[in-house]
Amino acid sequence: MIYVRSLIPSRHCVSLLTADPAGSGFQQYTMIPETLVCPIPSSMTFESATVLPLGISTAAAGLYEKEFLALQHPSLSAKSTGKTVLVWGGASGVGSCAIQLLKYSGYEVVTTASAHNKDYCTKLGASQVFDYNNSNVIDEISKALKGKSVAGVYDAISLEPTQKACVAIAKEADIENKFVVLTLPPSEEASSSGIKVKSVFAVTILHNEVGPAVYKDFLPEAIGQGKFLAKPDPLVIGHGLEKAQAGMDKLKAGVSAGKVVVTL
Repeated sequence: MIYVRSLIPSRHCVSLLTADPAGSGFQQYTMIPETLVCPIPSSMTFESATVLPLGISTAAAGLYEKEFLALQHPSLSAKSTGKTVLVWGGASGVGSCAIQLLKYSGYEVVTTASAHNKDYCTKLGASQVFDYNNSNVIDEISKALKGKSVAGVYDAISLEPTQKACVAIAKEADIENKFVVLTLPPSEEASSSGIKVKSVFAVTILHNEVGPAVYKDFLPEAIGQGKFLAKPDPLVIGHGLEKAQAGMDKLKAGVSAGKVVVTL
């Protein structure tokens, strides 16, 4: 374990797993496993760096762990696998990281976002972006995936309507592993759909090969060269713990392609 000053490296706090407050955020010094630490370049602000760790870890757990999609690990020299992955919610924190990880793992990415975030998702690496507000979006995505070899579905939002949509698409897709990765617990309807659904717990990558593959072997070079972007952009609410409630209020009101940040 190493101690780090808050915000200096890009790192993932693990107190949710260990129940040890020394590994919690919102403090000047946090104890972090070396496996989940990545240096940030001088060109990246601390506020920008904070948007990455949890999103990266959550995305990586679902994409690469053996009990989930078990995809090819990321590399700046990755070759195309010829396969496609659907990411529902490409402008979210987890979705933004998932698109970029998939891009550098050799997978084509099809995603959803609101119409005004289409260019945002395309710049991250998505080949097609569908407006989730469109009433025909499920049919449109199913049609776009027809004839493609689909490696999996990642629901980065995981509310009941998005789970329902992702399950419906997975049923229609040419996909060997009928699996929808979730970031929240599966709904009763999704669980009884006949499609395998399972929610991720980001900190699990600390205990398997995914953590080092992402944080040690890929991210330092990818972030250092400016190829893996700190997205979505930070929305700095203010400074100090007294601003935490304001941050929660902002989040509850709705955030699009942004990450609420409180500095210390």
